[in-house]
Amino acid sequence: MRKLTIPTLQALQQRAAEDGPCDALLAGFTPTPALRELLRALLQAQLSFLQAEHEVAQVADLLRRDQKYAPAGPPSVHLVGLRKQQAATRQTLLVARARLAQVAQTFAQASNLPLKPKQTPSEAATQWLQKL
Repeated sequence: MRKLTIPTLQALQQRAAEDGPCDALLAGFTPTPALRELLRALLQAQLSFLQAEHEVAQVADLLRRDQKYAPAGPPSVHLVGLRKQQAATRQTLLVARARLAQVAQTFAQASNLPLKPKQTPSEAATQWLQKL
């Protein structure tokens, strides 16, 4: 099973933009206009989540690198700015994760996506998207 990446999701979004290819992605489900829109929302939410994860990792790497060589004493203005940026990107990640959970729940209910015991709709939707 391949890992979901930003380019993979962007390609899926392009395929899902039109109804015909979108119905092909929904093979196994009864494609309806509402389900198509839910799939498009799911792809957008998953993409936003991956982009937010990437931004958090980038800021964390910058902060680690710059803190490593920082002199002892009070933090510089640059480090304080990076910490504020890290807090903002983490908040963005939390919002993206919540949005993904909400959209995945709606998609799972509308499509009757099979869930394993103790599996969240987000996990099930991500696994289903990885199979596409």
